[in-house]
Amino acid sequence: MRRLSPDLPATEQEQKAWLAPYLARVDDKQRPYFQQMAQNLKRTLVFKNGISPLGLLRGCLDYALNDNTRIGGVFDAIRNRFKVQGGRDLLATVTDINNFRNTYVAHQEKELTDAGLAEKNLKQWIHGLRRLSEP
Repeated sequence: MRRLSPDLPATEQEQKAWLAPYLARVDDKQRPYFQQMAQNLKRTLVFKNGISPLGLLRGCLDYALNDNTRIGGVFDAIRNRFKVQGGRDLLATVTDINNFRNTYVAHQEKELTDAGLAEKNLKQWIHGLRRLSEP
């Protein structure tokens, strides 16, 4: 929110256009991903109730740093605001935290019984959150 809110257009009509860019040129397999991401960005920026903020952050960093798909709208802002110095390291950290969260906490795909694994990942989570709170 901190990075993209300054670019959010003021009027509802402009916001709708910015948050739902033209996706016809996007590969058919990727289109649902970008539609879902745009919808989550709308929920996050306009209504302040996005889904999986950590996953959304990971998606924004990944798009800015690794994806050459030209979409426009909010995706141009993502490319400009998330292509930052140290971004690849930040993406790796956020990805690791998000994977741990999804596997052991949110979806509990696996039972967390290894105290060493828990300690290592929770320390990384705390370090990552501290990093994310910096301007």
